[in-house]
Amino acid sequence: MELCFIGGGHVLKGELDDVFEELECKISPNAKVLVVPFATDESRYESWMESLQQAFTRIPNVTLGLLHEKLPKEDMINMMEEYDVLYIIGGKPERLLQVILDKELTAAISSFPGLMIGYSAGALAFCTDCILTKDEDYPDTIILQGLELVDFSVEVHYRPESDDELLTLSKDRPIYALPDGSAIFYKNDNIHTRIHEVITFKDGTKKNCLSQ
Repeated sequence: MELCFIGGGHVLKGELDDVFEELECKISPNAKVLVVPFATDESRYESWMESLQQAFTRIPNVTLGLLHEKLPKEDMINMMEEYDVLYIIGGKPERLLQVILDKELTAAISSFPGLMIGYSAGALAFCTDCILTKDEDYPDTIILQGLELVDFSVEVHYRPESDDELLTLSKDRPIYALPDGSAIFYKNDNIHTRIHEVITFKDGTKKNCLSQ
């Protein structure tokens, strides 16, 4: 299993070009990518799929599928087994995690052998502690139980205004803050690649790290 955490950014505006350049090195031609849309409403499925179809055109003959939340659990698991990559899209992380719980998909996702890409809410869900810091959508900090695939947390759509909150939260776990357009790649208990600036909050301190 390899994980890609994307902090945010607009695919169609080119803000994720460098992230997809790295993904191009990891996703083989003719690969099958399954989009997991549980964090958003069904009305937005089509626009997400259109954006991702365009983003993945740089990889030859990639096939995109959609894991619709109305499918029975057994059909979802069978479908996941047929794909090489999972792409978990953004939206509301609490909605995403609830659907995964309701459909009893935690084990299937945790044992997925290929590359899993988490965009925004999807990236948050990979962590043991899924932290939702204060913003216009969340007036209070919320910590949800995530999928527990890593022992750190991430902050997506990072802005320096959240620093005080992140410094406090980092006393209990490391946090990697990802501005829009930034990403980290994780495999074998190691963050091996950073795309653009990634800010580390650990033990109440802040450190800026450039891409590698």
